[in-house]
Amino acid sequence: MSEDRFQIGAYYLSQHKNSPVWKATWFDATSRQTIRRSLGTEDFQEAQIRLAEFVTKQATFKDHTPAEMPLATILVRYWENHAKNIPSSEAAQYALGYWNEFWGEATVADLTIPRQKEFIAWLKAKGYSNSYVSRTMSVGRAAIRMAWKHGEITSAPFIMDEPDRSDAKEPYRLNKDEMKTFLTKVQGWPHLYAYTVIALNTLGRPDAILDLAPAQVDLDDLRINLNPKGRKQTKKYRPIVPITDTLLPFVQQRGVKRFVNWHGNPIESINQGFKTVVRAAGLNDEINPYSLRHTMAKELRKRGVPAWEVEGLLGHRRAGVTETYAVYAPDYLSQGREAIDAYFADLGVSLPVPKGLCVSVACQSPETEKTAEAVSSTKSRGRMVGVTGIEPVTPTMST
Repeated sequence: MSEDRFQIGAYYLSQHKNSPVWKATWFDATSRQTIRRSLGTEDFQEAQIRLAEFVTKQATFKDHTPAEMPLATILVRYWENHAKNIPSSEAAQYALGYWNEFWGEATVADLTIPRQKEFIAWLKAKGYSNSYVSRTMSVGRAAIRMAWKHGEITSAPFIMDEPDRSDAKEPYRLNKDEMKTFLTKVQGWPHLYAYTVIALNTLGRPDAILDLAPAQVDLDDLRINLNPKGRKQTKKYRPIVPITDTLLPFVQQRGVKRFVNWHGNPIESINQGFKTVVRAAGLNDEINPYSLRHTMAKELRKRGVPAWEVEGLLGHRRAGVTETYAVYAPDYLSQGREAIDAYFADLGVSLPVPKGLCVSVACQSPETEKTAEAVSSTKSRGRMVGVTGIEPVTPTMST
């Protein structure tokens, strides 16, 4: 057997005397036998990686002390068992990467306060804001707490935070000229165009817009439930919002899985594509999908919409028991709805409906485009006629 020794918890690398292939090895207390599983490689470094993967996916941890548990194992298990499936998975992946990069082979017991302060200083030295550092710390904290709640470790250390948010970056809000430029340019990418119109009219978060399906749209009561059936509400509350006149023709189609789709398939992220459009339009690189939400929130307040309505559209104010049926009232968030339509009327930008979202009658219209004002004049609440479709354009970009 080789002299080399690499161990993760109760699992370690070993070789049989007649074979150079590395094996995952551990003692099974139930059978009172040493168990070995081939990792399929003779390279020691590769075997370490494969052992970590094996432990992450196969091992059962119970009541390990912090000194016994490698931090990297907890971080990888958190990613595999939880973080990769959440809407903010991309951000969590980056944060976990920084934890792994700094802590290396440390155990949970190594998470002392002085060492955590060094980690925070290391993140700030990379140029990250206090708020970003705080989010990064929260991801590691969540991973360790999950391991403790599941009984994998006997105790969880205190994980520091960075409470100073004074350097938090102000969200970018588009002015009227920037919005007109963006709305004109984004029409070359139908899926991003559909996303943009829905986002501006609902003030929804990116993940809620990407999830939006016909089943969530009530064309009788003209409401959209941004939280699909079966999904548990989180602290990022997804409200029920009214359908504006501007948005109505974009959400009438029932024959699509999601309103924002790429050749009929759902899209997980539009971040890269959004950047491409922003640059193609010659706009500020600070504009991102959240900028649409922040722009409309500011615009609605400028137009005198009550703060409670804006909070309701943003999902900052959860509906209580007394408001359960408020969504069916004719004036539900009506000032916000009217202000959104007025904003688009003031912009005067042509908003043709992507062909994939047209209702059949609309798609047969011989006209090629209509301005938002003209579209508004052709419909009554609940009915839409004569809306034009446009042929999807295949963009040279990644979604």
